[in-house]
Amino acid sequence: MGKFEKLNIGQGINLYVLPTDKFKTVSISYCFHRDLDENYTYNALIPAVMKRGCQGYETIRDMERYLESQYGAIFDVGIQKKGERHILRFSMDVVNDNYIPHGGTAVVAQAFHFLNRVITKPILEEGVFKSEYVDQEKINLRNRIESLINDKMSYSMERCIQFMCQKEKYSRYVYGSVEDIDKIDNINLYDVYNDILTTSPLDIFVVGDIDSTKVQNLLEGTLKLDRGIIKKIPETAIKKMGIEPKEYIEQMDITQGKLNIGFRTNTSFTEEDYYPLVVCSSVLGGGPHSKLFMNVREKASLAYYAFSQLEKFKGLMFIGAGIDFDNYDRTFEIINAQLEDIRNGIISDKELDASKRSIITALKGIKDQPGQIIDYYLGNVVANTDQSIDDFIDSIEKVDRDEVTRVSHKIKLDTIYFLRNQ
Repeated sequence: MGKFEKLNIGQGINLYVLPTDKFKTVSISYCFHRDLDENYTYNALIPAVMKRGCQGYETIRDMERYLESQYGAIFDVGIQKKGERHILRFSMDVVNDNYIPHGGTAVVAQAFHFLNRVITKPILEEGVFKSEYVDQEKINLRNRIESLINDKMSYSMERCIQFMCQKEKYSRYVYGSVEDIDKIDNINLYDVYNDILTTSPLDIFVVGDIDSTKVQNLLEGTLKLDRGIIKKIPETAIKKMGIEPKEYIEQMDITQGKLNIGFRTNTSFTEEDYYPLVVCSSVLGGGPHSKLFMNVREKASLAYYAFSQLEKFKGLMFIGAGIDFDNYDRTFEIINAQLEDIRNGIISDKELDASKRSIITALKGIKDQPGQIIDYYLGNVVANTDQSIDDFIDSIEKVDRDEVTRVSHKIKLDTIYFLRNQ
């Protein structure tokens, strides 16, 4: 699979097209980039409000009928956090015109028209968002934020992040804060919406059996944005040396303890050291082959689950484990011993090979899903790099034990968070 063809069409808008005959669909994503600033709850709410309807398709049912008429086209919206950047996404998956019986149906062209209408012509009353839609989606967003506590694994990880990065923008939850929801009304939400359309960098991704020139012509014929001065999104701060580890313990009526440990990797996604760091995290806790799984979960029987994961855009690594409350000290001790083993070069050939195979299998899997392909290359845009999935695989294959050991010494403990019973 090749790389995206990039076309700069001006006004802070870049078009990325991946022509491929691998899929019978065409996947389109409009991605607006925002700083993860004080308007982050507004950013999270806006896509949901816009999904409620637009001029010509004023209700969810109207939209559903239209999508059904377009051979079951799929439309969705979302919000993502990549480093200290918020990304609003508007996406469609439609059948390629070449596979429609009898021909002559311009489903792909209609998809661009539909997305433009959703983005630029929302349902308004008195010149601002419809208050009914805003109020209903505020309730939905509040419920989504508050429901995080029902998933104790995700909740404990989010709390670890909030404590670890409490003086950094990265501490902000991707879906916003309940406190901010109370401040939002249909007027100030519409002001932020207009700022997004006017000033936010916009990347448009298209994957499918389609020519980039045709896509550019379709886009220029459908996208009608009144753009102003385009904002520059600040780079995410990554390296943070001289850390004093912190410990936080919270109590809740739960039956299983959640131990989360946050580290600073001091390694950027764009550095050569990132590849051995990925392997290092996999050796440590990337699956059944890993040291955490084998030594914490299987041999010591201390954890119901144990894993490690990277946040590549912020330069962080997290370890998570579900444990009995009385096993806190012992579990932390054994987890720390696994990282020390890696730092001392105690990595078997089996661990190294299995880790690399696991990473490569996951990367190859990305190439089978248009949405994941787009997300991978969106990450490239955020990191200001241009590396194909195949190039990433090649870099992983070349990683050796000494590189993993060397990069592990850059990983510094920052925060220990334990959620236990009352």
